[in-house]
Amino acid sequence: MRRIVFFLGVSCMLAHAVSAQRAVTGSPRIRVAHPGSANPEQDCIRATGRHDLRFVGVAGFALDVPGVPDYQIRYRKVNGVKIITGTSDAGDRVFNDAARNYARRYNAQLLKYLSTHKASNAKQTNR
Repeated sequence: MRRIVFFLGVSCMLAHAVSAQRAVTGSPRIRVAHPGSANPEQDCIRATGRHDLRFVGVAGFALDVPGVPDYQIRYRKVNGVKIITGTSDAGDRVFNDAARNYARRYNAQLLKYLSTHKASNAKQTNR
């Protein structure tokens, strides 16, 4: 019985890891050569002008969408994500930190846009 429980536990952990990695490898990429000096708010305004309502994420073991804790529940299927090329858990720490900050600011601008334009089909939650 213990072996069965152990096997099921390991299987669940592996399935979660594969699912998380698929979200990273299957997502479109964007290039932000210098995220520390870029203007994510302006980039977001340009993107929404093209009706691009995807959030910006960073790659690692699993996908991270900074500033959007409910991305998986509310926005994943409706808006989607584009991942900054070159981000990873094992990459350049300075670049990854700058990319994460860029994504956080971009996503804050996008959330502000979505809240005023009702351009997303995501369900609103009361907080």
